[in-house]
Amino acid sequence: MRRVWGFLFIMPTWMGCTAGISETDEPVPIDTMEDSAAPILVDTASDDPWYALRQSIEAAEVSDLAVMIGTVDGVQFIQTKGDVEESDTLLLASASKWLASMTLLAAIEDGVLALDDHPQDHLSWWTSDPADLRSTVTLEQLLSFTSGFSGGINDVPCVEDETMELDECAQTIYADFFEYEPGTTFFYGPSHLQIAGAMVTAATGDSFHRVFREQIGSPLGLNIATGFALPSLNNPRVAGGGTASAMDYSTILTALVRGELLSAKSIELLGQDHTGDGVDMVGVPDTANEGERDWHYALGCWRECAEDPYPASCDEPGVLSSPGAFGFYPWWDTAHGVWGVIAIQLFDAEGGGATTIPLGQEWSQMALAALEMD
Repeated sequence: MRRVWGFLFIMPTWMGCTAGISETDEPVPIDTMEDSAAPILVDTASDDPWYALRQSIEAAEVSDLAVMIGTVDGVQFIQTKGDVEESDTLLLASASKWLASMTLLAAIEDGVLALDDHPQDHLSWWTSDPADLRSTVTLEQLLSFTSGFSGGINDVPCVEDETMELDECAQTIYADFFEYEPGTTFFYGPSHLQIAGAMVTAATGDSFHRVFREQIGSPLGLNIATGFALPSLNNPRVAGGGTASAMDYSTILTALVRGELLSAKSIELLGQDHTGDGVDMVGVPDTANEGERDWHYALGCWRECAEDPYPASCDEPGVLSSPGAFGFYPWWDTAHGVWGVIAIQLFDAEGGGATTIPLGQEWSQMALAALEMD
């Protein structure tokens, strides 16, 4: 039986809804979901190329997680530990951002939007006055968090308000959180994607969850609990209200790597550094600049870099990722064509990403060795 994690904990308001959503946006009982596939039995013999990784996962001081690693050929490795299976639906937190960006890029490929669209092209209440810098904001800047809007992760109340509409929340952000000249400043927070979500909702007439299901969820056969319904279907937190299992996120990454989800041009845009020279990195989370890290931002995902300051070499093909506050950590090593997912729920003050990022970086290197790519 598939399980949905996280909803029995005492969580913030925006996480308090049921995650099981049907293709018609109607919640369904969790116990109606289909049985998951039989667990994969692993061989822990010393001649197993994955043996070192298996041992490291078992030795790690974390429990209740699923680890999946794969390539263009699909899943190559699965290991679960404790009370989490690869089919369990979990809270993604900021791992939602990557899925939101893919959804919007897919909508762009369908002609619904364009990266150089301005919000006023789709939102009637947005200014078109050239004297107002908000009129110059583009969808590309919204996806790269350089749109000029601020508002930290916990500082934009409307994204947690299940009684609001997405468009109404976007209007609140428009009125209260514009702070910088568009294109000049990176600020990590929920404002940008909430506006982008309102744009595609207005352009299609569908909820953001429905757009995700039409562009990604249904074509890939993802479980009905995978999507954007927190705090509500009418006002999902686009930057952090997604839910998915390790298996479903892995299916998405496999399709991305294969070029089945987005075109080569869109994949290139998705991974390009959009916060290079001339962009002031003002609002950066600790996980992106801790120690020797100096990560830059692409479109809805990070370009990981282990050197500080960020050198030109970090613009070469490398690791894209989107770690979440509860530890869910997906990545794609574009240089080797290897993707990975750590699926876990860590509800601690420091943030789960602080725990799973170092583990994921270590385990990704072990995966390359197992695949004879190191």
